Amino acid sequence: MLIAAAIVVVVASLNRQEPTPPPEVPVEASSAEERVKAVERRSEPLERGDVVAESVVFAVICGADAATANRYDVRNDALRSIVRRRDLSADEVAAMMEYVASTNYVMRIEREAALKNDVLNLLRNQKQQPEGLADLLLDMVASKQYASVIVDYCIQHLGAMVGSVSDGPTKARIRETFVAAAEDIGETYSGTALYSLAEMPNKSKSESDELRRLTVAACGESANTIARISAIQLAGERGYRETLPMLRGILAGTRRDAVLDMAVVGSIGLMGDAGDVQLLEAFRSRAGRRLKPAIDAAVQRTKERHSANQTKR
Repeated sequence: MLIAAAIVVVVASLNRQEPTPPPEVPVEASSAEERVKAVERRSEPLERGDVVAESVVFAVICGADAATANRYDVRNDALRSIVRRRDLSADEVAAMMEYVASTNYVMRIEREAALKNDVLNLLRNQKQQPEGLADLLLDMVASKQYASVIVDYCIQHLGAMVGSVSDGPTKARIRETFVAAAEDIGETYSGTALYSLAEMPNKSKSESDELRRLTVAACGESANTIARISAIQLAGERGYRETLPMLRGILAGTRRDAVLDMAVVGSIGLMGDAGDVQLLEAFRSRAGRRLKPAIDAAVQRTKERHSANQTKR
C-alpha cells in the first residue's frame, strides 16, 4: 500500500530506536496538581529526511491508514511535520475537523485525546479560524458521546476561542455550554468549565452570582475530586467565604488527598480568619513534608491579613 510504504520512509527518516512515548494526559482516575489545561506542545517540525506527500500525512494523522491507525508515535510525527502551517486548505481543515469529531477510537483514549488536542491547536492557529470550529466543539460537548478527557479539551479550546467570537448567539451558546458542564460536578471537566466561565469578560451581576453558586456547589464532597480541587482554588481566588466551613471540614477530617489538601490550605490562606491559624497549625502537625511550606505560607498570610484588619479599625 502506498500509504504504508510512505510511513516506512517517515519512520526511517527519524532513525529512532524506540517510539516516542505519548504525552501525559490527565484522566479521571489520576490525581492532578492543578486544573486540567490544554497545553500547546511546542513541538519542532521534522528536520531530517524527506517528508512524504502531504495528502499521505493528513491520512496518517486522521487515522485513515489502517496500517498506522493504532500507532500514536507515527501519527504524532506526521502532525509534527506540519505543526507550523498556518495555511491549511479547505479540504485539509475539513479532514482535521472530521477526525476531531470522530468517535472511532483505535488507540487508548488518552492518546486519542492528546492527538485531537494537538489537531485543535493546529486548527486554532490558522491565519483564519476555520468556519464552524466553535459549533463543532459545542456539538461535541452537548452530544454526551465523548470521553470526559476529550470533553475537557473541547471546553478548554472553547474558552480560548470565546474572546474572538463576534457572533452573539454563538457566544451565548458557549456560555450556556460552560454552565451546563460546570453543573456536571461528577465529571473532571466541571472544574475546567468553571474557570472558563470565570475568565469570560464583561459578566453581569446575575452571571457573577451564577458563577459563585456553581463554584460553591462544586466544592462539595459529591464533586469529582479534580473538579473539586479546581472549584476550591477558584473559591479562594474569588473570595467565596461561604465555602470556608467545607474547607475547614476537609482539614479536620481523616481522609487525606495531598492535592486536595494543598488546594484547601491555599484557599484558607487567601480568605480565612484569625481562628483558622489554629486549625492550620494543628493540621501541620500531621501533614506530610511537602505540605508544610504551603501551610506555613497560609498561616503567615492569614496572620498578616488579620493584623491589617485590626489596624484599620
